[in-house]
Amino acid sequence: MIDNEGVRAVKADRCMLCGSEGTVLYSNLHDRLFGAPGVWSLMECPACQLVWLNPRPISEDIGKLYCQYFTHQVVEAPSGALSGLKKSVKESVLRSSFGYPIDRSHTIMGQVLGRIGPLREIVCGGVMWLRGEERGRLLDVGCGNGMFLDRMRQLGWEVAGVEPDAAAVAVAREKLGLEVFQGSLEDAKFPDGHFDAITMNHVIEHVPDPIGTLKECHRVLRPGGKLVVVTPNIKSMGYQVFGEHWRGLEVPRHLHLFSPQSLREAAERAGLRVQEMRTTARSARWIYAASSCIRRDGALPGCSPTRAGVRMRLQGLAFQAIEHARGGGEELVMVAGRRG
Repeated sequence: MIDNEGVRAVKADRCMLCGSEGTVLYSNLHDRLFGAPGVWSLMECPACQLVWLNPRPISEDIGKLYCQYFTHQVVEAPSGALSGLKKSVKESVLRSSFGYPIDRSHTIMGQVLGRIGPLREIVCGGVMWLRGEERGRLLDVGCGNGMFLDRMRQLGWEVAGVEPDAAAVAVAREKLGLEVFQGSLEDAKFPDGHFDAITMNHVIEHVPDPIGTLKECHRVLRPGGKLVVVTPNIKSMGYQVFGEHWRGLEVPRHLHLFSPQSLREAAERAGLRVQEMRTTARSARWIYAASSCIRRDGALPGCSPTRAGVRMRLQGLAFQAIEHARGGGEELVMVAGRRG
């Protein structure tokens, strides 16, 4: 056992997928976003393309890494002409491409903008690429304050969530009236084959045992159901540009960072059948600004690139357009189902 500035941790020098000894990718790393304690390294498996945190905090101390994490307040929808146009674009895409029966007359401008690839991808990601005709029981693992579940409930899904953070659970239950279990997915003990769809949006990289969590998803997903996982892409264009300053590393909360190859391997070891593995550039503009600030300032307190000037924002837009055209997006999107 290692005492890492008050965080108990254990050595993790071998790949969880193949057991090979990893090579040091970066060392002497600190939390550059929320000031969590500890000095960390990132290891890489040359065979599996998996990257992981070393040493690894024990489960009982992981909460110490989240003391100053994101707030859990429900954000009110903005108003104004621009917000109305954004809503029109969103609803146009959801109705025309995803089959959601939204009763709203769309502006011509909204319908035109909805045909732009990067904008469509942002809207589609907002519903985790789940289509209207697939509606049924939806479980969001790591649901946070429940805003995604509330949105999906309004679109006709029967929703439930799992979230370990007590403050986030309180917001989801008290402010939004959602059914949310506090704890891990394994602790929730849902019935076999209970859900038509399961979503994990930037969660798999935080869990100590990704394969075990994916196995539990397999158990509670009905035959023919859909699991959608979104996670940072260690092979992204952003990582290639920014290296150790890339926002997606998020040491020490990201315990594992996946490539398409390693995420597929983890899913298949969990008994899942991978139906689709691709990338998305929907977050590229923000990742560019955040990574630029980390490279420039050495840290990004609060995780918000508020000091990004006009030039950096324009560069971020250009970066997003290039990444969308070329591929190698900042996030992996995996769609999987049960075998058999």
